Amino acid sequence: MLSVAVLALAGGASIGPAGFMDVLAKADRSWQLQAGAAWTQLFDTTLVGLTDAPVRCRDGVLLQPQCRAAELAPPNLVVVPAFDDENLLDSLADNREWVPWLDKWHAQGGRVASSCVGAFLLAEAGLLDGRPATTHWMFAETLRSRYPRVKVTTDRLIVDAGDVITCGGATTFLSLVVYLVERFGGHERAAVARKVLLIDGGRTSQLPYLTYTPVRDHGDELMQRVQDYIDTHLGTPIGSEALARHFGISPRTLARRFHAATDSSVNSYVQQARMLLAKKLLETTDQPIEQIRTATGYLDPAAFRRVFREAAGVSPRQYRNIYATRP
Repeated sequence: MLSVAVLALAGGASIGPAGFMDVLAKADRSWQLQAGAAWTQLFDTTLVGLTDAPVRCRDGVLLQPQCRAAELAPPNLVVVPAFDDENLLDSLADNREWVPWLDKWHAQGGRVASSCVGAFLLAEAGLLDGRPATTHWMFAETLRSRYPRVKVTTDRLIVDAGDVITCGGATTFLSLVVYLVERFGGHERAAVARKVLLIDGGRTSQLPYLTYTPVRDHGDELMQRVQDYIDTHLGTPIGSEALARHFGISPRTLARRFHAATDSSVNSYVQQARMLLAKKLLETTDQPIEQIRTATGYLDPAAFRRVFREAAGVSPRQYRNIYATRP
């Protein structure tokens, strides 16, 4: 049986630790349907606090730790839920006392798993240095800039670096539970948990949820005009040289100023803007996919499908089936 320590972090949403513990216990017990009398418990889960005092979540729920960190025997697995992402860096500072414990338990052989912005605590402890990791896509750039030694990725829902596991948004603890059951209990056990708990096992990427927010408050008026032109001509060919001629500057000047203003190349900006338009049209209209391809400036159907799958993680048709607004 694996001992699991779930951290009672200050300021987080109660769904993180409480939801994880409840679903992990239910996933564990669901195996009884298959194993019957031969069933054995896989996880022994404990909610751990820095002190004995109840921990207040941002939604007003109080979590009562079952054990203090100083009293805990070295756990096999440490789970770091999400904390307050509205005041991310302040909340990170409020929970920094956990860093020595993460270091200690990891050094003693414990595996560490985080959900959402819990990855920031792992990075603060140095556990992600030189390793691939993920967090919620909205905070990936902050994680990357604050901890440049971390190999941040947002195209995967769960990243397993062996003794350190990270996953995306706060509610992805459902996927994390199934993943942990499979990793430590086997595929058959995880499959039963998915069926009993009605957890979709097909989610492996955050890409369908990503939205592109271009930088516009950069102060370069000419580059804002270039962006406006691109945004209103996505259905037509847009080349850097023609764009430079249209605005009366050299291609080299355009490339330099555009990147300085938007932190993106012209070609990358065009592709991102086209994919954003394609997602919006798939979500909100019943236009045929071929018409959407044309509206976003792609002449080659295969190229459109390839670029869209790279951007969204699924095909255009699958994306529409999942995310289209229904009457």
